[in-house]
Amino acid sequence: MTANPNFGKLIDVHCHVIPESFPDNPSPERNTRWPCLKITPQSASLIIDGKPFRDVDVRSWNVARRIDDMDRDGVAVQVLSPLPELLSYWFDDVDALSMCDHVNAVIARMVAQHPDRFRGLGLVPLQKPELAARYLERIKTEFGFAGIEIGSNINGVPLGDARFDPVYEAAQALSLAIFVHALHPVATKAIGADPGFTALAGFPLDTGMAAASILLSGAVERFPKLRLGFSHGGGTIGSMLGRLDKGFALTNAYGGKLVRKPSELARELYYDSNVYDGDFLRHLARHTAPDRIFLGTDYPFSLMQTDPSHYLAGCGLTPDELQGICFAAAAHFLA
Repeated sequence: MTANPNFGKLIDVHCHVIPESFPDNPSPERNTRWPCLKITPQSASLIIDGKPFRDVDVRSWNVARRIDDMDRDGVAVQVLSPLPELLSYWFDDVDALSMCDHVNAVIARMVAQHPDRFRGLGLVPLQKPELAARYLERIKTEFGFAGIEIGSNINGVPLGDARFDPVYEAAQALSLAIFVHALHPVATKAIGADPGFTALAGFPLDTGMAAASILLSGAVERFPKLRLGFSHGGGTIGSMLGRLDKGFALTNAYGGKLVRKPSELARELYYDSNVYDGDFLRHLARHTAPDRIFLGTDYPFSLMQTDPSHYLAGCGLTPDELQGICFAAAAHFLA
């Protein structure tokens, strides 16, 4: 591994997996969005709904290639999570469980090959919260994961909706972390935005809305030991907190749902560093959530933060802030 004395070990919490193969579509008459991977000697493409969804390569599933890249970049540990499009909230119970079992097993095998280099975040059928809550026991005991990845909304339902409380309660009881990733942003869907605009503008917007929904619902206070992390630096939440605090004052603590201001509650959430802007990352680390920012690169996709050590070195962070982002916050999040 590349020596990295100024940073210690890097733990990258935002890294995605696409399996090299998928089981046959169990319900082709209704599951047109069942994924498959088309691989040729020259290329690979994830096919969803009969159309290419994303061009990919072996980094999505090949452990040896990942480790080569990690060693090059000084990354000690990758936390593996599914490509969000595999979260499968649009399938019925049986088919969703089939996809969850398959993808979780793939990630578990990757972790088992090099348990010193990988940790896992699985997926659960969150469209059925009671079923998802029961599945969490398997996430911990069968697959051995540190937690789960979930979408920023569940088929359009915000994460603060009380129907998801059984999942949060079970995750807290099992000490499982929850990593929130942008998925099918509701705002860009409403305006028919193209995929490029959705990825660049819609993802951070939906992530910020998800964080705001969690904060204003009182979930942070109802589940004080639940470890919730948000991709893309929490998206727009950092710019919302002053306004949300104003709302707290104007609405009698949102109708009595909250005890503390949203900005105070936001300090108990976690956020990744995947913002591409050193000034904003420094703001997150110093003001939004000190000691709660961890490294996230979005490996292995085109938008990923490359050369994370060099990026962090140029952000004007203190040694303590660097230590937190490089490994301390991730270690606490995954504990």
